[in-house]
Amino acid sequence: ERAGAGSSVALIVPTLLKNMIGAGIFSLPVGLRHASPIPGLIVLGTIGVLSASSYWMIGYCCISCSVKSFRDLWNMVLGPKSAWIIDVTIFLNGWITLICYIILIGDFTTKSFEGLLGADHILARNRALNETVITVFVLLPLSLAKDLQRLAYTSILGLGVLVYVLFLVIHDSILNSPAEISQDVPLCEWSFGIFEAIALYCHAFVAHYNAPKVFSELANPTLWRWTLLVGIAYSVAFVVYAEFAWTGFRRFEWSVEGNVLKNYGPQLNILIAWLGMGFSIAFTYPLVFNSAREAAINLTLMARQQMSALPLLHRVMNAPRFQQLRHGSLGSSWQRRSAQLTGLLGPSPDSPNHKLSQKPGTKTTFLLVFLTYAVAVRCEDVGVVNALAGSVMGCMVCLVLPGLLFFNTARMQQRSRVQTGRGLQEALLPKGLAKVTVSQTTLLVAQFAGMLIFLSGLVFTIVGTVVILLHHWK
Repeated sequence: ERAGAGSSVALIVPTLLKNMIGAGIFSLPVGLRHASPIPGLIVLGTIGVLSASSYWMIGYCCISCSVKSFRDLWNMVLGPKSAWIIDVTIFLNGWITLICYIILIGDFTTKSFEGLLGADHILARNRALNETVITVFVLLPLSLAKDLQRLAYTSILGLGVLVYVLFLVIHDSILNSPAEISQDVPLCEWSFGIFEAIALYCHAFVAHYNAPKVFSELANPTLWRWTLLVGIAYSVAFVVYAEFAWTGFRRFEWSVEGNVLKNYGPQLNILIAWLGMGFSIAFTYPLVFNSAREAAINLTLMARQQMSALPLLHRVMNAPRFQQLRHGSLGSSWQRRSAQLTGLLGPSPDSPNHKLSQKPGTKTTFLLVFLTYAVAVRCEDVGVVNALAGSVMGCMVCLVLPGLLFFNTARMQQRSRVQTGRGLQEALLPKGLAKVTVSQTTLLVAQFAGMLIFLSGLVFTIVGTVVILLHHWK
């Protein structure tokens, strides 16, 4: 299964599933409530196919363009001038994910204290207090930490807790679900609630940021092996999602909540699930936060570069008087301000080792953690936030951006074939392997497929966001 450097399909599939299956799974049962069970499961399968296709498209683009990172792929296909879109997407997606994390922490800690201390205890009645204490004394110090390597062990624990919760919900549904589905629950009802379910499902299937990295780690990375990898991973994810969504909905039917674990009472096995998930999410928070903060740093540096490129500002900064002030009497204060700016923004993305002598981006860390907390403390239904995250960012990452990249890659290949008689080469394939010949007709079909994925994502984003806001607006 190995050809030189790289890992086999069997080793990479669990890694991809670990990146994909996360806390968003707790909102899947409520998706069947919004869409009704039969249309909801059909939509879940459709989104799974579209997500798998768009994930495969990113790997195809990496083969065709001989790149190993999402940013390099974007720069080659769409140009570096629009690369800021990547950082905006990473920042917004990370920030919304962090909001969901704090809401889930509020859910799990409040329910845990209710079971441990009684329903009348202040910690069981005041979720805002729990979220505040956890944010100040746990999330903020972890976000300020220089070295996050030790948190890798907590991700293994989190995976174990998630597997435990999956089996817990499925087992409880088998034992305690009603013998027959209630007459008040429509099994097949097509409505605009489908778009809210689509948003939840897109959010659950997102793993596309890591597609270039996963592809680069694959041994003997042919299109066939890449197709096999994506097909197996997304098929397993669909089976897990469909089973969890159906059993969670079947257990509680119309009363299922946005976080299905909130429907349970404080039994011992449920307490273990609540405490385990709260612990796991708290220690996953800084990993996501670090990516969002780095995206904010990149955006700030890009903005500074754009401002410095303005003709008027360029003339002012290069004027003799300004240079004299900069290197003369204002030299020390300029250096102090530069150091303060470094402390505010965190390490430069261009630096080789992203390490500072001081804690990274202290002011930015305080600001971002506070903004995340300020939004999360006003929300109690993680299903609504997950739905908005899916409609706004999930569809963008899962469908819009991959479709756009694939469309432009196929168009570049077509133009290259017209001009030189051959398309872009698969430079990442090991030497000696046969190149894949792509015909003109295939490239036209590829462009159509890319545009279809792109437009589907746009429609789901616009309609889904409107439906969610109208449904939950108060």
